[in-house]
Amino acid sequence: MAEKVDFSLVHFLIVDGNPLSADLARDLLLTMGATTVFVAHGYDEAIAALKSNVVDVLLTELHLPPRSGLDLIREVRSGKTGGNRQMPILVMSALSAKDHVFEARDAGVTEFIAKPYGVEGFYRRMVGIIAHPRAFVDSDKYFGPDRRRRQLPYDGPDRRQ
Repeated sequence: MAEKVDFSLVHFLIVDGNPLSADLARDLLLTMGATTVFVAHGYDEAIAALKSNVVDVLLTELHLPPRSGLDLIREVRSGKTGGNRQMPILVMSALSAKDHVFEARDAGVTEFIAKPYGVEGFYRRMVGIIAHPRAFVDSDKYFGPDRRRRQLPYDGPDRRQ
């Protein structure tokens, strides 16, 4: 755990239908120094929390019956929640197959951590999304953090200007 971040100034919203899982994430954030952590156990509760509170970072499960964490991410990215469209979003989910990760990425998630996760991995992702925010892409088909992780040299005809 090399880098330090002051989590006391960041407002978090955890959305997880499993109370134990939500409590674990909340306890980790509080241990890391967070002072404002909202918890919602479903999609509708999360939307209400986003509309009535200042939230800087959203942590969500993908499995939020009867809706989906993907629906929640899309709502945030569309701006329909009234909050910051560019807020970092961390998905914490046991649905960690490649297809689920790609769906989350394409919905606009900032980071993904598979359950069960360790403290160090959780901390690294939180530091990464807060201390090193990614540039955002706003196009006709996608709004969210830049999905490219590596900057590879490319001089081909499709290179963006």
